[in-house]
Amino acid sequence: MTSLRRTLPLRYAPLAGEALDSGLEFLAARMNCRFEEVLRALCLPSKDPVLTHAIQPRWTVLTTAEEIASIAAVSGVGDDVLAGMTLQRFDGHAMVIHAGHRRVESQLLWGRSGSRFCPACLTESAGRWQLIWRLGWSFACTRHQMLLADHCPNCGRIPRLRALPRREIPRPGLCGSSAPGPRGGPRCHHPLAETPVTGLQPDGDALRTQLLIDELLAAPHERVHWPLYGPDGAPLRVVLNDARCLGGLVLNHAVPGNLAGSAEPEVLERLEHFRLRHLPAGVQDARAARRCDEHSYYAPEDAAATAVALTMTMRILTAPSVSAAARAAQWLTDRVAASGRALHPGAVGLLGGGLSPGLHAALRCSREAKVMPVARLRHRTAVASTRCPSNQDARARMLPTALWPAWSLRLAPWHASGKPVARRIDELLAVACLLVGNTTSIRATICLTGTTVSSHNVSSLLAALTRRPDCADVLHALVLLADHLDQHGSPIDYARRRALFTTRSCFIDPAEWRDLQRRLRSNHLPDAAHAQRWIFHTLTGSPPRLAHPAVAAATPSQRGQYLRFRWRILPAEVDLLLHAARAILDEHGIDEPVQWTPRLDAAALSTLRLPGPDPDSISAAELHRAVPGGDFSIARLAHTLNTTTAHAIYLLSQHPVDWSPPRFRHTQYTAARIGQWRTWYEDDHYSLQDIADLEGTTLATVRLALLKYGFPLRSAVPQPGRPSRRTPLARRPATWLPGLDEV
Repeated sequence: MTSLRRTLPLRYAPLAGEALDSGLEFLAARMNCRFEEVLRALCLPSKDPVLTHAIQPRWTVLTTAEEIASIAAVSGVGDDVLAGMTLQRFDGHAMVIHAGHRRVESQLLWGRSGSRFCPACLTESAGRWQLIWRLGWSFACTRHQMLLADHCPNCGRIPRLRALPRREIPRPGLCGSSAPGPRGGPRCHHPLAETPVTGLQPDGDALRTQLLIDELLAAPHERVHWPLYGPDGAPLRVVLNDARCLGGLVLNHAVPGNLAGSAEPEVLERLEHFRLRHLPAGVQDARAARRCDEHSYYAPEDAAATAVALTMTMRILTAPSVSAAARAAQWLTDRVAASGRALHPGAVGLLGGGLSPGLHAALRCSREAKVMPVARLRHRTAVASTRCPSNQDARARMLPTALWPAWSLRLAPWHASGKPVARRIDELLAVACLLVGNTTSIRATICLTGTTVSSHNVSSLLAALTRRPDCADVLHALVLLADHLDQHGSPIDYARRRALFTTRSCFIDPAEWRDLQRRLRSNHLPDAAHAQRWIFHTLTGSPPRLAHPAVAAATPSQRGQYLRFRWRILPAEVDLLLHAARAILDEHGIDEPVQWTPRLDAAALSTLRLPGPDPDSISAAELHRAVPGGDFSIARLAHTLNTTTAHAIYLLSQHPVDWSPPRFRHTQYTAARIGQWRTWYEDDHYSLQDIADLEGTTLATVRLALLKYGFPLRSAVPQPGRPSRRTPLARRPATWLPGLDEV
């Protein structure tokens, strides 16, 4: 049937970017026939079937495949060219079409009816209209560097808002709206090429913004790869929806001072006239008026308003990072808040429906300086995260009750007097780490970590951190630590250990501990209480005050003695305690390391301003060289290492040093060798003198050591002719300890 249709006597190729109705009207004008005759020749209905009155369907909005095939067969224009002359290619990307009524939805993506126009383009093309002028995102002609005209200067109506009467001959370039006066009167027919317009600077922000938008509209199906939208980018619909929301906020809340420099003075003046027309009745001061949300959904009727709104919007959306976008948007969210609207970071999503994660994060971060530190942790504004707060209670199983010593050293601020700014600061920091990105209340997070601090203590510490310049990035570090745990997890289930061991009253055999101390120390501790506390603390990450009453340090004096015990502990004692802790875990079938500390990339922390020193800035070898033999002052050691006392205490607790005097180092060496001496003496029948010669020590040392450890000695049997002291046996290699040659 299509092949038998008569073709038109005249054919005119459509211009690049021309709208379909413009091409059909131009064709009718050239053939000097009524518009309905062209429609009949194209086998198109002259009446919209879904409407009761006789107007042609909105061809430029939506054209069916059958209609396109019919037009192509009669006009000789290709199907793909005709499809590109309708708004269908922008449907779902730059606007939304109601297919049943062939209508653009005005409340979605700044959809609008009618068309703007460039008078210069109409002059050059003999009155032919560009398709892109119908979009709410077009406000300027980049070729002629001017704002598009919004309405006819004679009748004041928006061009192409209604269909051309089908019984008239089209007159391209002239206004087709009804002339002012009684309804049903003649057409306006004002030459639109004579419409006055506002020029734009070639290198101005407004013109650059239109060029950027035109680039996006040229490929509506491609994703937009701007930094705000991450490495995967975002669909054009998402980007333009963000622009619609921000543009509405600019038009509703910005004052002239905020917009200075965004466009030419004439454009800003037109914007203010436009906004004054939309004030409530009786209100004349635009700054004092509390604006409604009219501009949040509908496309601005004035091209100048669109130009300014999109120019300010693109400064935010094209920022090089979420943080930069937050800084660019801060003035806008401040203006919204100044209007009396509550703008907590959690409420920024209410500023516009369906904000992208990147823009949502930027708006949250723009409120960072105006919200409490707890909210900064919850919304992760320190790292400009695109992740909204959620339930992160599972992180509590990865956290000890008191934050790991290495992290507490790095993040805990201290007074000039040498005291921490808050008591139990390591427990407060653990609660703060659980608050990161979490919607759970402070009281609930305290319960989850097993501590007994108060909500007020947590809030006070976070407030103190934000006031101190040396703690500017502590919240940032806490967010990085929380993210590391969420991503990589923890090899230790601290919640399980707290449940298992908090009620346990004994962790090591006191007799075994006292026996070790008797061999290692000249004045060993009278009981094994500190050893019990050490194992509980190491296994659970909880301070001893939370242990079973038989283990917990009840008095301040006991707590102070335990802290001293942790950094004055000897290496052999640590080995015994770790062995006991390992045995306890094996007893419960727990295949986990005894202790663990999360490690982050050093580069991620190197640029942050943190109050404490880097725990790894001093090696164990440097520490061991600096510790003198015998008793020593921790303050003097810190001075020698050029670090803080807290850092020196941390190093000694992590890398125990044998600080015993030379005499007791010899005693410890003897304790280590006594097993070999017994073998030589009882199994190999060496004499005491032989053993002394092999070890390079005295006969009295060997005799006293064997007697001390309860080994019976043989009776001396003199042998005739044997000298009282014979030549020593060949020396066998023996383990050497520092200080042995000093005895």
